[in-house]
Amino acid sequence: MYQRIYDAYNSLSRGEQAELKRCSLSKLANCPAYFRVLKFSGTQDNTQTQRILFLMTAIDISQEDDAQSVATALLKAGVKESQIIQITRSGDNAIEYLKRQLVRCKQVQLESLGKLAQFWGENSRRQLLKEFILADQD
Repeated sequence: MYQRIYDAYNSLSRGEQAELKRCSLSKLANCPAYFRVLKFSGTQDNTQTQRILFLMTAIDISQEDDAQSVATALLKAGVKESQIIQITRSGDNAIEYLKRQLVRCKQVQLESLGKLAQFWGENSRRQLLKEFILADQD
């Protein structure tokens, strides 16, 4: 599913991609380019798809074997533990704050990003903090 959404996003024109990059999560659902992604990817119109597409825009996603998980990419980008804690406690605004931090990252693994966005909630935020702290110790 993540690959289909990513391929559909990449098939859009530069103008449509820019339109999606400028959208907040709440405005993404009413963007014409969002509906084109739904059409090309064959995915359903739901909040999970919106979150996945929202996080995919403006982020350096890699499909290589050496791509990094979200937690590792955040760590290597210089994101501080206090910022990750803020993401876990931010509630509704957390995904937008996460995106601001992910823009700094290089070679984020598509599967890791997709799962985090699809299952975004208390458990996934806790898991992100756990992976970040464990990756920091290595």
